Amino acid sequence: MRSCQGISKLLMSDQREAQIWSKRMEIRLHLAICRFCSRLERQLKQMRSGARQMRDQDEADRGLEDRLIRRLFRR
Repeated sequence: MRSCQGISKLLMSDQREAQIWSKRMEIRLHLAICRFCSRLERQLKQMRSGARQMRDQDEADRGLEDRLIRRLFRR
């Protein structure tokens, strides 16, 4: 079984979804018994979700800004 350090590196990896089945199972098993790595996983999920929301909001704001500029130049 991997150490917490090895699991944390896997959790933070951008390639986590592409990992092979056995590696994903190893992570799940470790998370089932290690509260520290489980907490890290929850925190990483929250951070990724927040980053996605900020990106989506930024894109929506840019769209609004573009529409306002187009309206101003039409007049």
